[in-house]
Amino acid sequence: MALVNDRFSKWATGFSGCDGGDIGSPHSKSIWYCGIEWGGGHPDDEHELINKVLSNDVEFPSEGYTSDDSPPGWLYNLAYRFNWQAMKLLTAVSGDSITSYKVFAEKVKPFTKGEKGYFKMNLYPLAFVNTSHDLWKNGFAKATGLDTKKDYHDWIKANRFPIMKTWMDTYSPKLIICVGKSYLPEFSLAFFGEELTFESEIIDDRELSWAVNKNGTIMVVLPFLGNRNGLNKNVSIQKFGDRIRELLTTL
Repeated sequence: MALVNDRFSKWATGFSGCDGGDIGSPHSKSIWYCGIEWGGGHPDDEHELINKVLSNDVEFPSEGYTSDDSPPGWLYNLAYRFNWQAMKLLTAVSGDSITSYKVFAEKVKPFTKGEKGYFKMNLYPLAFVNTSHDLWKNGFAKATGLDTKKDYHDWIKANRFPIMKTWMDTYSPKLIICVGKSYLPEFSLAFFGEELTFESEIIDDRELSWAVNKNGTIMVVLPFLGNRNGLNKNVSIQKFGDRIRELLTTL
């Protein structure tokens, strides 16, 4: 059995992997937006990982993007493709046309410190350029104590997912938007504590899945936004957002 680094264990079972924002409460419910893992990539040097990543205090949820970020504050939502595609979807969920997503980003400022209603996170806390297991280099193994990315995923499932379930129970989001269809079982296990049976429907040749837990939280799982095999057409993003809004008002 692997001897997991204590610093990694503490970091990975906190609010690591979360861009943050307003996590909400049972009396002021937020919409959570969850990806698989951060993009870009953390350094694969053991010492950099330990001293610059795993040393961060993630005991409490981040309040979101700030003026110290680059680019600052809400502009971060328009700086990267994944973020601006998220803004399009959230604009549609709010009831507007995605053509006004830049106005929505500036006015509503999702995931930004001091603003309300939205919280951004990931299933897995470490950052990689893509989800390939080949990117698990020796530095990651040494810093975490886990030899492979599969070992890392298994450890996260056993140790982080139950913590994420407590977040869901404590903060009671009204909606969790999960991006990445192939990870549907993992999203269900992380937030609902079990693999629920999801309803599914096809919209513009892409699949939308959804389920509701006993506390009324709706989870929707949709294809990754932006890549060629995912949800990449504006008209389709609009339809998905409209349908999610419909689910919010009818379930």
